[in-house]
Amino acid sequence: MFTEHVHSSRSAAKAGTDSKVLATAYGLFLTQGYATTSIRSIASEAGVSVGTVMGVGDKQTLLIRTIGQHISELHDEIRGQSDSLLDVLKPFLQMFTGHEELSRAFGAALIQQGNQGEALTALKTLLTDEITLRLGTRLSSADAAEYADLLYNVYLGLLIGWAAGIYDTEHLTSQAASSIERLNTAFGVTQ
Repeated sequence: MFTEHVHSSRSAAKAGTDSKVLATAYGLFLTQGYATTSIRSIASEAGVSVGTVMGVGDKQTLLIRTIGQHISELHDEIRGQSDSLLDVLKPFLQMFTGHEELSRAFGAALIQQGNQGEALTALKTLLTDEITLRLGTRLSSADAAEYADLLYNVYLGLLIGWAAGIYDTEHLTSQAASSIERLNTAFGVTQ
């Protein structure tokens, strides 16, 4: 019994430390930029050792985890807010375009780490579930799932196009709206 209490206390303390490290890392990535933020600066700002930070993850892992956490929080904020599919995409488009260096570093980290299938699947599920929710009863569940997958792929393509300089921020949102209109027409969805 005593051992269980010690283990749960340690687990709680570790979870608290991990959260502190992740919050500190995200704050520094936003304010100082990803390139100039070091593991040492995260440790110093969080009041922990470099080893403790590395126990949570290397710099790319910290970036992936913090962006993933922020995306999850955005999903919580928009869940069921309106029927507009563009309203589902806008906060995420704005998040990425509002932090250009961080967005590019995030994309590069996902590619370089190469083992982020689980994280990407979780993020995809959050977005496609939100799209399916917005479609409601306007489509069968199979058609809604297909629509959501297609719109998710459009969203990724738009972000890649933006990162490559094909779209500026303004054009990105109008392109998303146009893509939604085309999908609505193809699937027979009326507003």
